[in-house]
Amino acid sequence: FLLTTIAVTSNQIAEDCIRWYRLRWRIEDWHRVLKSGCGAEKLAYRTAERLKRGIAINMVIGWRIVLMTLLGRECPELPAEVLFSDIEIDVLNIYAEKNTAPPAQLGETIRLVASLGGYLGRKNDPPPGHQIMWRGYAILQILCEGYLLGRSVDAC
Repeated sequence: FLLTTIAVTSNQIAEDCIRWYRLRWRIEDWHRVLKSGCGAEKLAYRTAERLKRGIAINMVIGWRIVLMTLLGRECPELPAEVLFSDIEIDVLNIYAEKNTAPPAQLGETIRLVASLGGYLGRKNDPPPGHQIMWRGYAILQILCEGYLLGRSVDAC
């Protein structure tokens, strides 16, 4: 049974209610990424304006983590450029050269990010989840900063 305040007067409305309810779990996952991964509850800004900005930034990051997880499972054949910047792809290709072949598609790229977060990718392992993706993405951002710093030193 599904309790709702929507007046269900047809099969179409009932199907819509079920579809909306199924989306709730994605929203719950996004909130968990915000709270656990981004640490949105731990932000300690002194003004409401700064807190709003911090939460807004974390909302985008959390959305990106959830999107990576979902697209990696549902659309692994997409090109990596759909979600990753040129710098992120360059860094992941350099990282991959030391361990495996550089990724060609989104699914492979996401598994590579997950491996940065500790994903082992064994034969019977489930696809990487949000927590592993969060860890891997955080490490990827650190690697990208180092890559950019190294390029700026080379330019000097």
